[in-house]
Amino acid sequence: MNALDPGTQHSMDGRMSPDIQAAFHIFAAHWRKVNKEWQYPAHTHPMFEINIVLQGSQQMTVGGQSYIQHSGDILFIRPSVLHSSLGTVSEDEMTYYCLHFDIDDLVLRRSLMTMDTVSLSGDTPELQAIRSSLDAIISSTILPDASDTQRGRLVTLNASLQLFTALSSWVLAALPSPARSTLPGVTEKTVALANAIEGLLQESVFTAAATGSRGGSIEDIAAKLGYSPSHCNRAFRQIYGLPPRQYLSDLIIRHAKLLLLDNSLSVESIAYRLGYRDVSHFSKQFKRWTGLPPMGYRQLTEEPGKTDGKALSATAQGIITKTPQTII
Repeated sequence: MNALDPGTQHSMDGRMSPDIQAAFHIFAAHWRKVNKEWQYPAHTHPMFEINIVLQGSQQMTVGGQSYIQHSGDILFIRPSVLHSSLGTVSEDEMTYYCLHFDIDDLVLRRSLMTMDTVSLSGDTPELQAIRSSLDAIISSTILPDASDTQRGRLVTLNASLQLFTALSSWVLAALPSPARSTLPGVTEKTVALANAIEGLLQESVFTAAATGSRGGSIEDIAAKLGYSPSHCNRAFRQIYGLPPRQYLSDLIIRHAKLLLLDNSLSVESIAYRLGYRDVSHFSKQFKRWTGLPPMGYRQLTEEPGKTDGKALSATAQGIITKTPQTII
């Protein structure tokens, strides 16, 4: 019997809210002051980017369009959009703050992909909330040694959650009707195919233990849906901005982290639930994904006093902040 079942006895009415699991990743967030010789070449990357000028002015090119940013101006850049900075416009110095972020919730990700706005200017409550959350993140970034303390880590996490909330509010305000839910030039057939692929990827993770296999390969899914693997890959990337295989990996790692929070489950049983028959393979893959072995991650999430107190998990119901060295 489900632990919640007794509460439903003799009830007259009720509704269940959907379960929410989402990971919000912030990559290579940095504050930087540059001189008039500084520029950044044209490039793309698979993450969303937010760039704000704090002092001076900057000329940016995004998707072939030129933008002049003055102090306080924010640019929002979608994944895979070519962009570059030509540096300061007239001043000798310019200060900016830039962060790259990703979100594995496909509803919000898809909505952000439809936002073709680059320059976030105006005094709407949603844009003010984005600016306020950025101010909080910037403050936590430039505080001396803040990232090395428990309080500093929580301040950064709190500010990151504010940004997550502000972006969600911005999307909701910009999508007044369900009709505007696709990218320009995208057919409903493509949307339906991407949704079907997403559903089968989800199913493959939660039925792994029962089937004895992790499954979820794009080849198997394409065969089931009657399309070629390349067509399925293309449709999924077009709607969600990432390949199906990456989304599947995100699902597995998110589920693994949630299972590791339950100390009654052994690493072996968790690996089995996720469709792994070789626990060492699971452990190696988990470490490659997170930089920690499964038991190391579990120790990070234990209560203070059960560990040395020096490490603090950045996980709060699936919200994770990290800063790899591969993005500048």
